[in-house]
Amino acid sequence: MKKRISFESIQQYASASKDAADIHLDAEAAACAGFKRPIAHGMYIMGLAQSLYIQAHPEQWITSYELRFSNPLYVESEVEFEFEVAADYILVKVTGEDGEMIASGTMSVKERQS
Repeated sequence: MKKRISFESIQQYASASKDAADIHLDAEAAACAGFKRPIAHGMYIMGLAQSLYIQAHPEQWITSYELRFSNPLYVESEVEFEFEVAADYILVKVTGEDGEMIASGTMSVKERQS
């Protein structure tokens, strides 16, 4: 599943989460911190992955979730979320537009009760 990470969505997340750190919103501050442009919030990426998974699997409920970040996800870039069933959990991979691994982890899910 591919998704474009827009500056507008990061601004909205910063406002809602009250995390307006300059590395997310200001190119100059991001550059001073060693990034080529502003970066997405880690919790935004985690929430987006959960949301995309549940949209595709509305019969399931996420009971636990772990994601480890290996690279920043730059604002105004495309990201791919991959979900793979493995034993009793879901493998999650987040890959940037250049093919670099942004994050990986696992989700535990169960069927929703009616």
